[in-house]
Amino acid sequence: MSDEDDLEDSEPDQDDSEKEEDEKETEEGEDYRKEGEEFPEEWLPTPLTEDMMKEGLSLLCKTGNGLAHAYVKLEVKERDLTDIYLLRSYIHLRYVDISENHLTDLSPLNYLTHLLWLKADGNRLRSAQLNELPYLQIASFAYNQITDTEGISHPRLETLNLKGGQRRWPSDLIRLPGAATTCMTEDRGCLFLPQSWKFITT
Repeated sequence: MSDEDDLEDSEPDQDDSEKEEDEKETEEGEDYRKEGEEFPEEWLPTPLTEDMMKEGLSLLCKTGNGLAHAYVKLEVKERDLTDIYLLRSYIHLRYVDISENHLTDLSPLNYLTHLLWLKADGNRLRSAQLNELPYLQIASFAYNQITDTEGISHPRLETLNLKGGQRRWPSDLIRLPGAATTCMTEDRGCLFLPQSWKFITT
């Protein structure tokens, strides 16, 4: 056998090398996808969009001056939302349902000074803090991770829902201003409320 034949035998087949390289890249790609699957899709940033607003807006009413009309009701529940910044521009909203999302910040609602009714159940909220909303009457923050009532200071608030929280409320914790009449929590008997209030636990 010649030296040239020996050299040919010792060299790896070019097609086999390329095949091994392709298989390696494929395996690395699969490993990357597996690592990505460890991060739940719900954590991906999902801001509120104009298209979502168009789908969720309803109830056309006159605005405060009576010279124009605007939609005053919004329902955008179960949209995996992580950001509602866009709501800052919809100042005429009165009824807002943003429940069953992944929200941690409600500050854009501070711009909705005509808000009457708010439902933010089933999010990732650790606080219900908002600026004083002069007309807010019903607010529901059930099944969040709220640990205090700081920032709940709305003069016309009548119903507050805090059911499903992660702690028992100390007897002196909740002190709502104005004519609040109903407070709902998961813990029976652990809230001390003024006699003018009605305590509902169901």
